[in-house]
Amino acid sequence: MNTLYKNIVIIIILLLFNFCDDPLPIELTSKEDEVEIDVINPEKDSYVITGYDSTGITDPIPVQKSVISLSGIKNTISGVTVYKGYGEAIFYDTSKAVYSSSNRLIGYRTLEFGQVSFDNIPAVIVPHYLKYRENFQIKDTLVGVKHVITFKKVLNPDNLRFPYNKNVVIKFINEFNSPSLMTLRLPDEIVGKLTTRGSRAQNNFEIILTWNKSSINPSDFIGDFSDEIIVGGILESRDEVVPLFRLTKMRTNSFVISNSLINEVLSSGEYDYIVFTFIRKIRKSSSASRLGDVYFASQSIHNIWIKI
Repeated sequence: MNTLYKNIVIIIILLLFNFCDDPLPIELTSKEDEVEIDVINPEKDSYVITGYDSTGITDPIPVQKSVISLSGIKNTISGVTVYKGYGEAIFYDTSKAVYSSSNRLIGYRTLEFGQVSFDNIPAVIVPHYLKYRENFQIKDTLVGVKHVITFKKVLNPDNLRFPYNKNVVIKFINEFNSPSLMTLRLPDEIVGKLTTRGSRAQNNFEIILTWNKSSINPSDFIGDFSDEIIVGGILESRDEVVPLFRLTKMRTNSFVISNSLINEVLSSGEYDYIVFTFIRKIRKSSSASRLGDVYFASQSIHNIWIKI
């Protein structure tokens, strides 16, 4: 059991941080236990921007025909936290693919379903754009519409009234069918925290990530429940967060990020901030005759920005 408390070094060959043929390995060190690391963005100039810091979804190419998500979101910058909520329903026409000018698949056209509501809060139909990076520029293209609800930004979380740890009934109505009802379970709120130690000048700077333990028993509902952390960067003079890698399957509620990793993230000179996104999520897939294959995602998201 003592080996669980030894430092473990996970070597990742990160093509996303280096253009050379022989990229340097990067160390992630943990004082507690092993985690699983996934590289999200291996090609720096071909990534579709998903807005994962609001939706929790990093895969730009949908597998299911319908994607329903509901997120409670906190953004902490310079010690100030703003609270908001966001929900969306997107219905894809997978027979109509969308390609970039370099002939890369970046997504699909979307459809208007009719009326969608979350716990009797009607969603608003808005244009849906795909954003992507090509030739070192951010581009966007209109691909259809999506159904959206928003909870206004507040500084006091008590004023948000977001339904953490509750069931939300989603109603779908179109002109040809009677209403369809589906229930989406939301997780309890995740609260992340960053602390630092050491010095970059002395090459021993580290960032310690900690977060609260969930009170939910995953066996109480249908779906996959998990906590994960996504490390991303804010592009200079832009609002888009680019996800770089994901930490999953964490057996404890703390993790230490080493100085070598931080240096590699900043080595390209592109990023003004590093963003640590703590996500507590519930995922499930189902099939409905009127909606096709449906992917449900509910999450509590806490984004913490740090300027290095």
